[in-house]
Amino acid sequence: MSQSEDEEINMAAWILGVKNLSIQPYPLPSLGPHDVTIRIKAVDICGSDVHYYKTMGCANFIANKPMVLGHECAGIVQELGTQVQSLAVGDRVALEPGISCQTCNFCKGHTKDNDYGLAGEKWFFL
Repeated sequence: MSQSEDEEINMAAWILGVKNLSIQPYPLPSLGPHDVTIRIKAVDICGSDVHYYKTMGCANFIANKPMVLGHECAGIVQELGTQVQSLAVGDRVALEPGISCQTCNFCKGHTKDNDYGLAGEKWFFL
């Protein structure tokens, strides 16, 4: 496979079933105005990844279809959406897989611990 073909294919670790992991292509969505494309350089194995590998579930969530593992990662900004102003191509970044509500006191930093991890609502990249 040539390098130009490599750049257009995003590979990911897919959990297909209990103890059944496969590296397969993952189609990337179009870049939106507030999005960035990151060239991933490192991904760790999170405890939840191990749970999904062993049982296809973690806490109250059961994966009933194949899903991508490896949500804690770092890389280099490769492309910016038209409205992104806080990053530049070439910036090194670590990704947080959780998207917090940005409206509660935890998210706004109005608590002693400033812990957005305690947000009332939170979504995850899966």
